[in-house]
Amino acid sequence: MNITESIKKAGEYIDNLTVKSNVNVPEKIIKEGGFFSWDNEKREIARQPYLFQWSYYNGVVFEGLYDIYCADGNEVYKDYVLSYLDELVGGDGKLIFERAGYVDYHGADCYKTAALLCRFAGQRPEFDSVLKELYRDLTDHAHENADGNVISQKFCDKGLGLNYWHSWRGGNPPKKYKLWLDGIYMLQPFLARYAERIGDSAQVEKIAGRIKWVCENMQAPNGLYYHATNGGGDNCNFFWLRALGWYGMAIADVAEPFAGKDDELSKHVIKVCSAALERFADGILKYQLKNGMWCNLADLPITPTNRDETSGTAMMVYCLLKGVRLGLLDSKYTQPAVKAFCGICENKLDGGLKDIYFKASANGTDNYQNPDDYLTDEGKGAGPFIMAYSEIIRL
Repeated sequence: MNITESIKKAGEYIDNLTVKSNVNVPEKIIKEGGFFSWDNEKREIARQPYLFQWSYYNGVVFEGLYDIYCADGNEVYKDYVLSYLDELVGGDGKLIFERAGYVDYHGADCYKTAALLCRFAGQRPEFDSVLKELYRDLTDHAHENADGNVISQKFCDKGLGLNYWHSWRGGNPPKKYKLWLDGIYMLQPFLARYAERIGDSAQVEKIAGRIKWVCENMQAPNGLYYHATNGGGDNCNFFWLRALGWYGMAIADVAEPFAGKDDELSKHVIKVCSAALERFADGILKYQLKNGMWCNLADLPITPTNRDETSGTAMMVYCLLKGVRLGLLDSKYTQPAVKAFCGICENKLDGGLKDIYFKASANGTDNYQNPDDYLTDEGKGAGPFIMAYSEIIRL
């Protein structure tokens, strides 16, 4: 399948899943207490009110749609995103507790949607009010959250490059490993966008240092990155494609607010991100399959339980093309990304977006090859695919 055919096929799929859908209507879903079709954990109010609709499952889908708007200027995508955010943020600039929960009460993942709010900073005063609170919760050394914890002290580890624990709901780290690649993406792009906007140079320095620490301390001899770590060689020794993808996307997204700026701090961030993304890309490209995709466990052969996986492959498309666009990477990285996008469209986009691995824990066991966990149209795959599409149409 060539790139023109792939773009057409992908565009139709994305529109039917979102802006043209009669099912995934944000106002209807939230007011009726339902869930988006791509949210396979079915985060209904009755089951998980603290995460209802305010989670990265939805954040990646809607940020991808906003990326399409930025790429082609079609207001339909922007309006759809705003119809979602307006259901989560009241006109008084407060998150709607009974619908969305509040980031102050739980963990890192929900900051993904906060990064989407950043895209409207300066345009919507009610969003700015929320952003200020969310940023304070993460960075203010004097602020105690609703559980009585100072997040920037209790959950921000010097031994992990000042990176935050992956989760802190209940005041405890995950069962085995504190720092996950997933958590880099959930937190750092949000912090980078907001810190750049308000001129918080101290936080910007920390963000660059966090990216650099992961680059230098979580890469294995095979060129890939461990899913999770406690530092000092205590690693989760699996190379899960989506975890790798989260980190690659984090690098590109952290760099974006600083690209093209002439001040020394911005140049420093770009230098760190460029070096990190090039190192990442060179490691992952050694494992690209002939069809353009990557396996769920990237260093192992393709099998019925270790399939060529959609979400992580889409993430590679996104971070490679965005890296080239922002000047972080050489143009030679474009062709493998285009090949990967066409590979998804040819092999996995058939009556839905297939073989998205549902979830896996960084607990030291191989829970990355459960055939029942390969789903269709799951948000953690649909969202990155939409993001990848946005970079393809920019190209």
